[in-house]
Amino acid sequence: MDKEIYARTQARQKRTGSLSLCCVYCGESNPAVIEMHHVIGKSNSDEVIPLCKNCHAKITDEQNKLPREKRKGTSFILVSIGALLKEAGNVLINLGHEVAVNE
Repeated sequence: MDKEIYARTQARQKRTGSLSLCCVYCGESNPAVIEMHHVIGKSNSDEVIPLCKNCHAKITDEQNKLPREKRKGTSFILVSIGALLKEAGNVLINLGHEVAVNE
C-alpha cells in the first residue's frame, strides 16, 4: 500500500468513524501514540489494526527476526499472526489475574 492510499484510507476511516482510536491490545487511547499496524506486512495486505507504539514495537520486533527476503512468504504470515496472538494471550492472562484479585 503506498503512502497516499494509506493516508486516504485513514482519513476515510476517521470520517466514517470506522477507525478505532485505541490500541486493540492494551486500550491506550492517546491519539499521539496510536499507529496503524499492517497485520501481515505492507507487502502482503492492506489490512491494518490500531496499536500503541509499545505494542506495535513488540509485534514488529518479532516480525523483524525473519530475514528481509523471507518477509513476503508463508513464514512471515505465520510469524505475524503468531506475534499478534502471543500479545493477545499476554493481555488475556494479565486480565485474568486482575479479575481474580478483584473477585
